[in-house]
Formats: sequence, C-alpha cells, structure tokens
Amino acid sequence: MIRNTIGFLLVIFVFHGCTARQLAVKFTLPLVEDQQAALLEEEDPVLAEHAIPAQLKMLEGFLKADGGDVRLLNRLAEGFCGYAFSFVEDKDKVRASALYLRGRRYARLALEEGMDAAAGLDGNLDEVEKVLRRAAALPSLFWLGQCWGSWVMLNLDDVAVFADISKVEKIMQRVLQMDPSYHYAGPHMFLGSFYGGRTRLLGGNPEKARRHFEQSLALTKNRFLLNQVMYARTYAVQTQDRPLFETLLQEVLRAPADILPGQRLANQVAKVKAKKLLESADELF
Repeated sequence: MIRNTIGFLLVIFVFHGCTARQLAVKFTLPLVEDQQAALLEEEDPVLAEHAIPAQLKMLEGFLKADGGDVRLLNRLAEGFCGYAFSFVEDKDKVRASALYLRGRRYARLALEEGMDAAAGLDGNLDEVEKVLRRAAALPSLFWLGQCWGSWVMLNLDDVAVFADISKVEKIMQRVLQMDPSYHYAGPHMFLGSFYGGRTRLLGGNPEKARRHFEQSLALTKNRFLLNQVMYARTYAVQTQDRPLFETLLQEVLRAPADILPGQRLANQVAKVKAKKLLESADELF
C-alpha cells in the first residue's frame, strides 16, 4: 500500500501542472512509438503510403492537447518529411514542397521549445550561426535541416530560395559535428545530396558530395539503401558517371529485403526508386 501511494505521489509530482488531456497524450506516446516502429518495419510500401497520413493526423490531434511536446513535434517533422520524400516528391513536387514546409514548421517549433531566440534563424548568416552554437537538440536540428533542404532542392528555379541555401548548409554541418552517424549517417547523406544535386553554377560541389556519400556508406555498411539511391540520383547524374549510377542501383535491387529490419520500409522505397531511376537512365545520360 505504501509503495503504491509513493508511486501515485511521484506521478503527481512529475506531471504537476499537466491538464488531463496532456496526461492522456503523455501516457499514449509509448503506443505511438510502437506504431511508428511497426510502420518503419513495413515491407509493403503501398500499405505504408495509405497508413502514414492517418498517423500524421492522429499526431496533429495529440498536438492540440499538448502543443509543447517536443517528441510529438519531432515525430511530425520526421513523418511529413519522410512521407513527402517517399511517396509524393516523384509525382507532385508542388504538394511535396508544401509537406516539407509543414515538417520544417514542426521541427522549428521543437527547436524553439528547447531554447530561446530561435527566431535568429530568420536573420542573416551570422545570427543563424549564433543560434546553432547554442543549439543542442539533435533530432530537431536534423529534421529542420532535412525538411528545409528538401524544400530548397525542389525549388531551385526560384531565386528567392538561394538565401536559404547557406542556412541549411550551416544547420546540417552543425548536425554533422554533433553526430555524423545520426539517423543512419543522415548528415552525410544529406550533405552528399545537397552538394551533388546541384551544378557548380548553383553551388554544387561533386568532390564534397562524393566524400560525404562514401562516409555514409561506410557508417551504414551499405545497409541503408537510400544512401546508394541518392548517390546515384545526385552525384552520378551530375557527373554523368553512368557506370557508377548503374552499379549503385543494381546493388540496391539485389539487396535482401531484411538487410536492415528496423528500416525495411525505407529500403523497400529505395528499391522502388532505384528501379524507376534505372528505367530513366537513357534520359539522364
């Protein structure tokens, strides 16, 4: 009885100030994490494509009850970014752009929950660097850069976007400094795509791109197949290296479905994208 009373008092102490709705969200979040893990392990991309929007709307509903929950905000940023990249970008770039901006907004909110004056991100490059020197929220920074950078890459025909390129680069360099292996070498894959997906005239840098992709492949032991897809889609196409393009994508198609069980969905998406890229090779080279 005493132990139960102490446990009850601890719960009250930990959640002091929370509303009933906020408490409900906090106790439900472990189930949400399990659902997220199940989606990431899904082997059928079509099933996942139809399931993810419902999950995102559910998380947005939770956010109405607890708008300051950083875990929710980061999950929404990751979810909108991943959904746009996996299922929308290749079919509807305008809609994908809107989804990336939605994800960026949630990542920005998550970052602001953990620090003051994140509004410096709206300022010049010096102000952005000041924010980044103080920022320590790795997931929020990563998804901020990922969503923002993906939006930039879809809108390079808009001159106004060029003001954002250096900011995104600084954000992901900060993430790289904090943990180069984060999210399956995500900082390296992002920077490889960022430098490799643009011509030199637009700020691309093939040498930097190749180095980042080699690092991402080494860190993941070639098991996170989107690394190979992005290497082929950006660097190999920009440098017109068709043998490398075909080698990377064939490696993706040959890889076992369970090469990385916790990211089975991402790897299945990689296989779909690899097949489409190979079918478009004559147009790209």
